Amino acid sequence: MEREEKSETKQLLSVWDTVSILIGIVVGTSIFKAPPLVFGNVSESSTGLLVWGLGAFISLCGALCYCELATTYPGFGGEYQYLSQAYGRRTGFLFAWMQLCVILTGSIGAMAFVFSDYSVTLAAGLKNHQAAVASSALVLLTLIHSSGLSAGKLVQNFLTVAKVLALGAILVVGCFYSAAPEAAVTSTANTESNMGLALVFVLYAYGGWNDAAMVTPEVRDHQRNMPKALLFGLGLTALLYLSLNVAFLKVLGFDGVRTSAIPAAEIVEIAFGRSASIVMGLIVMLSALGAIHGMLFVSCRLLAAVGDDYALFRRWSEWNKRGVPLVSLLTITGISLFLVLAVGTENGRVLTANAAVSIGLPKPDWAKYFGGFDTLVAATAPIFWAFFAMSGFAVSILRFTDRDRPRPFRVPFYPLPVIVFCFFSLFMLWKSLEYAKELTLLSLPVFVLGMILSMTRTTDSEGSNSTGTK
Repeated sequence: MEREEKSETKQLLSVWDTVSILIGIVVGTSIFKAPPLVFGNVSESSTGLLVWGLGAFISLCGALCYCELATTYPGFGGEYQYLSQAYGRRTGFLFAWMQLCVILTGSIGAMAFVFSDYSVTLAAGLKNHQAAVASSALVLLTLIHSSGLSAGKLVQNFLTVAKVLALGAILVVGCFYSAAPEAAVTSTANTESNMGLALVFVLYAYGGWNDAAMVTPEVRDHQRNMPKALLFGLGLTALLYLSLNVAFLKVLGFDGVRTSAIPAAEIVEIAFGRSASIVMGLIVMLSALGAIHGMLFVSCRLLAAVGDDYALFRRWSEWNKRGVPLVSLLTITGISLFLVLAVGTENGRVLTANAAVSIGLPKPDWAKYFGGFDTLVAATAPIFWAFFAMSGFAVSILRFTDRDRPRPFRVPFYPLPVIVFCFFSLFMLWKSLEYAKELTLLSLPVFVLGMILSMTRTTDSEGSNSTGTK
């Protein structure tokens, strides 16, 4: 296998390609599930929309931070670069290690199961074969992406456009149909309001925009176009989310959205009648596939950056002739498939629980956290938000410790966006710890192993842009 040097990285991604990756990852399945949870924790519809807007504002503040970091340290891996520069390589490695072992791969596995669950509703013969369907989807998308960057771009753009058009169709139905116009703006008496919890669900729905920064070196004229991609992609996502929630309220009313399992499905039923379940299933499946492929796209670039810096993982930095870090891609897929079996199947959950107990960790309560992958998300969420906050603080740290480095993009109104982003990242860290409690200990063995591996021999990366240094 031939390896391309990082200095020869081809900048083949346009602004739209990068936006497509961002939207593909962010707009997964949360927009179908989050609205009832958000409006169920507020006393009136206007407050719920305000929370969705607040989530967009917080995410925008974070995106401004990442615009400065990505243009100043434009290496592969996003946060891996920023954390390594601000806190040292070991911190950057721990971030990448946790992403590899549980966070990104867990999200990939979860999306694969969403795809398989809806596949079963459309094809009865697939019942009881969800794990096989989920695995097949992962393998297929891996094969497509391994065939080259051009094929990866084409597939990602197609899935994102199809997803946006499908959600746009739901929005159009909402514009021309209203079942309960008065209910959409009325309060519900005796409703407990918990804006903090509502905001948690909104921020999870916006999660993933930061992953687009992992492909920065492949973006054409990234010093100018990376900020455009992050801000436009996030802005388009926010507009889509807010518009859809207004449509949900217009059609179903405030109480209708609160009590609906999936508001989008009810709107689809209005337009397509008995065929609604098929149409909705196809929309969710497209959305899940777009998220899976987007995460595969960015995560293999993260491992490629680690491979450039650590001798033990040197194979991860090998790129094939078609512009794909193939060993990294296969590693991501392999661990995702392992998690599909370990937490996505009944036998796997039993074995995983027994293994946890055998080393003195708490037994996972799968039912309490709504299944295997949701339990995995709960266990690792505190680590995710801790690294997120550290990335925000890195803006200020690096302005002080690396003040002479040119910054093509500087956070406007500094330090207010940094303060807002870091404050709410810490808020999410606290809420995730409050929710997970002792479940967080399940990620401890992986974290400790990562600490040990972070002390292994590093390579001499001077002159390489893999760490964002010159």
